[in-house]
Amino acid sequence: MIRDLAWVAAVDHRISAAIVFFALLLLLNTAPKRSRFALRALLVLVLMCLVSWLTRYISEVVFQDTVWKALGYSVRLLTLYMLFLFGCGFCYRVIAPEALYLGLLALTVFEIAWNGFKAVADLMLLWHFSSPWSEYSVAGSLVSYIVYLAVAAVCSLLYKRIVKEPPYHAPTRMMAVLSAVFIFCLMALEFAGQVFTGSSASEFLYYLCALLYSALNFSALLMIALLDSFRHENRTMHDFISNKMRYYEMSHDGIVNLQTKCHDLKHQIAAIRSEAGKASFEGHLDELENSINAYSTVIDCGNKTVDIVLTEKNILCLPHQIKFSYMIDGTLFDFLSEREIYSLFGNALDNALEATMHVADPSRRLITLKSNARSGLVVLQVENTFEGERTADENGLFPSTKSGSGHGFGLRSIRHIAEKHQGSMSVRVQDGLFKLSVILRPE
Repeated sequence: MIRDLAWVAAVDHRISAAIVFFALLLLLNTAPKRSRFALRALLVLVLMCLVSWLTRYISEVVFQDTVWKALGYSVRLLTLYMLFLFGCGFCYRVIAPEALYLGLLALTVFEIAWNGFKAVADLMLLWHFSSPWSEYSVAGSLVSYIVYLAVAAVCSLLYKRIVKEPPYHAPTRMMAVLSAVFIFCLMALEFAGQVFTGSSASEFLYYLCALLYSALNFSALLMIALLDSFRHENRTMHDFISNKMRYYEMSHDGIVNLQTKCHDLKHQIAAIRSEAGKASFEGHLDELENSINAYSTVIDCGNKTVDIVLTEKNILCLPHQIKFSYMIDGTLFDFLSEREIYSLFGNALDNALEATMHVADPSRRLITLKSNARSGLVVLQVENTFEGERTADENGLFPSTKSGSGHGFGLRSIRHIAEKHQGSMSVRVQDGLFKLSVILRPE
């Protein structure tokens, strides 16, 4: 029994939280796993256990004052949260908003399991009910592990049933501020529980209130993910409708242009039939051939989806006298889904078209698109001319010049795709050119 007590006090109680956090790391993540996942996960588990043991040892043995002990327990929560974030990035291909959200979710689920277990254990003590649940032994520890992991599994299952995907569309800064507020409140609650509870009755009330608070936090996190998903779906629907409108506009412009060409063709045929027109017959044929060639160009770069987007944008450039040049190997983007290709190339070229068509001098209307592979990375560069002043916002993005609501999400969508594929996006303005660079890492 002495060995049991020594093991529980010196090891088990100090690493149990780390084991629960590691279990949540595996249960909550749905992102693609990195290479050598098993080895990476083992290293994270060992690191979590070591840090958890050390922080609790300091709080229990080194610190003697109650306030310092309480502060140590609060910092331990923050440390485990930071280790969870490290584990997400080290073992999975996640982006910053997703990792921050999952860290808060794991911390909240851990608090639900911990506070629920302690509340029931204190209630049993108040009722003078003896069971392995409240015993300070290996048996009691096994019961606690079963409860912790069961709560973690149930909460994870509930989360995956309700939430389709974590709020990785949310700005990183917003998620960082939200994380800071959540963690501060949980640390303050942990500090208060260590300082202001002395009897079993007060501990029971504290853990009960903390359990209710953690349950509310869990509900709030689910709502945040659902609202972000709803917002993203609305944005996607808006983009879909906008694309449909552009297709209709393109069709209308094509019909108008064809009508114009037919009208011109009638006059040219009449001119050719005349005596004077016979002398310039070859010139008329060259003009007709150039007109036909301009609208019959179909881009073939090795990727059918990229071909469709570039051909569409090339046709849209013609009525506005925009010179569209491209040098691209479409096979470099085979690892992207069709939706990602439409979003990446569509948003980049739509922004370029929007800016270039307002350039007063037609000879300066230019869009250039290039792609290349460097050191295992795929680089996409889009440059276009523009007029006026463009100033980046606090997120390093350039607000849309379009009127009305629903605009300005193009660069955010491009940045999300880049970060999803372990890359980055950068924009800069130089010498009257707007330069967009997107770096992607093929899986």
